[in-house]
Parts: sequence; C-alpha cells; structure tokens
Amino acid sequence: MPVSDSARFLMLASPAVALLIAACSEPVGEIEIPERSEVASEAEMRLAEAVQAETSLPEPLVPAMVAEGQRTTDVLRCLRDRDATIVSAHRGGVEPGFPENAIESAANTLAQGPLILELDLRRTADGVIVLMHDETLDRTTTGTGDISQMSFADLAQFQLVDNEGEVTPYRIPSLSEVLNWARGRALVQLDVKRTVPVEEVVASIVENDAVAYSAVITYTLEDALRAAAADENVIISIEITDQERLDALQAAGVDRSRLMAWTGVHREPVPEIWDLVAAADIPVAFGALWYIDSAVLESGDTSIYREIADGGVTVIASDLHWTAYEALEERQDTVAAFQACTAR
Repeated sequence: MPVSDSARFLMLASPAVALLIAACSEPVGEIEIPERSEVASEAEMRLAEAVQAETSLPEPLVPAMVAEGQRTTDVLRCLRDRDATIVSAHRGGVEPGFPENAIESAANTLAQGPLILELDLRRTADGVIVLMHDETLDRTTTGTGDISQMSFADLAQFQLVDNEGEVTPYRIPSLSEVLNWARGRALVQLDVKRTVPVEEVVASIVENDAVAYSAVITYTLEDALRAAAADENVIISIEITDQERLDALQAAGVDRSRLMAWTGVHREPVPEIWDLVAAADIPVAFGALWYIDSAVLESGDTSIYREIADGGVTVIASDLHWTAYEALEERQDTVAAFQACTAR
C-alpha cells in the first residue's frame, strides 16, 4: 500500500518538484508532419520484445477491467455516482527511481493503489509515437537533441533519468507498448503534444484495441473535433470552462457520453465551473498541479483535496498523487469504489 504522507513529503519536497513544474508547457503553433516509416515499426517491435524479455513488472493492486461495451467515461460516471474521486498520476506517477512517462513507473504506481495515468506523447522522425513530455531528450534521458529529429531505433540507446537526476535502467516506450501493457490494468489519458497529429493517436488506440481504457487529451476545440471525426467511440478530454465551449461541442454533434471535461489548473476550487459541467452530465477533471500541490507541500494541509472532491470533481490531477490519494481516503474507500466500477 502507499507510504505515509510524511514520507511522501520528504520524497517530493525537493528541487525535482520545481523542475517538473517548470518543464510543463502547452502546445502552440503548427508543424510539418513527416511521413510514417515502416522501418520504424520493425525497430519498435524489436525494442518491445527486448523490454518484455528483460523486465518483470508488478501487477496493479486493482486491475482496471472495464466491462464489455463500456469505456473510461462509464467508469468515471460510476465513481461519481458513488461519490468517489480518483487521482490522476501526472506523467505516470513520478518517484525517486521511477522516471516520468515510463511503463515501469506506471506499473509501480498502480501496484500501490488504483489511479488514472496521465502520459505525454511525442512523435519521432520516422513516425513512431512515444512517451515523452519535452521536445528534447535532455532533461529526462541520457541523450540530447530534438526527439522529432530522431528515429525510434535511435532512442533505444538512451536511458530514462528520474527527477533526482539519477539514471535508471528504463527506456523510452512507444505508445503501442504502453497500450498493450495497459490492457486490463490501467486507465490512461494521453496528452497529445504539438508534434503529434491527433488522428494518429486515435488510430493507434483503435489498432491496439484500447478504446475502452484510453482517452485523448486535446487542447483546442479543433483538435477535439478532429479526434471525434477520426473515430466515433474514442474518449476525448477537452477543456470546458464555460457554456460557449459546451454549445460548440453540441453544435458539432459530439456525443457528450464520450467526453471528459478538463476544468483547468487553478489556485483554488472553481465550483461554478464544476457545476456547469456536471449539469451537462460530463465527468469533471481538475488540476491540483503546481499551485495547489505546492501549497500543500508548504502547509502540510491536505484537506483541499477533499474540498475539491466534495465539489463534484471526479478526477484530480496531481504531482503529489499519493498525498492526494491518502487525503481522499478520509472521505471514501477508493479501492472498493474502483473495484465496483471496473470489475463488472
């Protein structure tokens, strides 16, 4: 089970937290997307076989077994109806020895308790979608350079570095590897960075039979509509903070049953936005990242996470995933609620 709040604070109250916060940015601008390469998929398979052969991963404490015919949003509505809130582990759940956006880190997270995984996506020069937050390799790997200028085979030579700067034995995984590992184990939210065409992410989800347990994070209405057009079933997370955005989605004919509402990162709760989204019967997600997480680190008062949950939020995104999880345990039995909403 998760370690104590005090131990987590000692682990997370470090310069690494500031580094993680500083590294986050939103996608901007347009890019030219190179054509996909068949050679890359062969390299991808070779690396996937090597990882599978060499790595033994722990299983989740509570596997995310989404019932046939249901999707992530159905699980979230079930949790909401049980007055339960789940934490989304930012970048898969970062801890000393477990770097961001690694399958091994995600497995370590879920072995301790049920959470949702938020993961970042970039695209290599030869068209392979991989897990990586930054445009470059410099901060999180033993390599350097722009990931969009390298092939997937090139990436195999580098190791991931944790937020303390320690080199780990883990390597950059492809999206296909992650989706296959997550089947029957995890609910994943995929943050599509600017080098990645959203249609390719949707295609990978469909090709890997991952619709039930995956959601695509989009930054703009245009990207959300492109994702919706690419497949009629894939779950879409989109920022919704006003009635105008809700009306635009309805006017475009997007089925609300496939939507998650990201209500942003704020310094304090925003119940007026949560109420607006809840009235549309869309699961509410909120970011405690940076501001609220930092305040908790400084004060040691974790009650804010319960306040957010009491306001109707179903998903809380946090860098202090176990601190938030343990705070929520004072108002709910997360394991029992997650089991009831997945093992059906």
